[in-house]
Amino acid sequence: MTTLKCVIVEDSPLHRILLEKIINQNNHIQILHSFDNGINALNFMNRTAFDLLFLDIELPKMNGFELLNKLNQSQQTIITSANPTHATKAFDFNVTDYLLKPYTVARFNKAIEKVLVKSKLPINTKIDEDFILVKSNLKEIRLFSKDILWIEALGDYVKIITKERKLIVLSTMKAFIEKLPQEKFLRIHKSYIVNIEKIELYNHRHVQVDSNKLPMSRNSNIRLDEILNLLN
Repeated sequence: MTTLKCVIVEDSPLHRILLEKIINQNNHIQILHSFDNGINALNFMNRTAFDLLFLDIELPKMNGFELLNKLNQSQQTIITSANPTHATKAFDFNVTDYLLKPYTVARFNKAIEKVLVKSKLPINTKIDEDFILVKSNLKEIRLFSKDILWIEALGDYVKIITKERKLIVLSTMKAFIEKLPQEKFLRIHKSYIVNIEKIELYNHRHVQVDSNKLPMSRNSNIRLDEILNLLN
């Protein structure tokens, strides 16, 4: 399978990290380099072959449109911007897609489909669903991450809550969260890990998942607020 080599130009560290995580979940794309400004990115891109550019418009020193004007590559470009007013001008540069922040993983994958069509590559963007293998009651169980509501500390064990069942697994919270997709789960409290996509409501003290209130620490509240503002 052909892998497209990409470059990221994004000045926000949080947006850049989240974009890198999403890209790393997609087996069609390989990150060559990430930059926080257009000048360094331009120097790299004008001497390096690559296929795809993820570009923010509002950058320091050189904005995204200035960068595209000076770029001597024929790559595809996906704009990632929080400002919808740039969209019309962006398509004057024949960009492949315009992702308005905050965007979802599903919307990101649609943009990649467009890239693949334009590259005349086979579309196979249905990525295998994330799952982990856990051992409960002496049985090995395949557990899809999308089915997990939350994980709760239980002494030397963790309790995994899904819509259909509860599983008790021998593990520490620290060890268990390392098995999970980092962009989908957040440890909101020393005793709770939550599936971000399952959160219904939240405030500075609790999150609500499947009508259940779970406690949340102050630091986790700040982190959750950042994530949900970007991805929800």
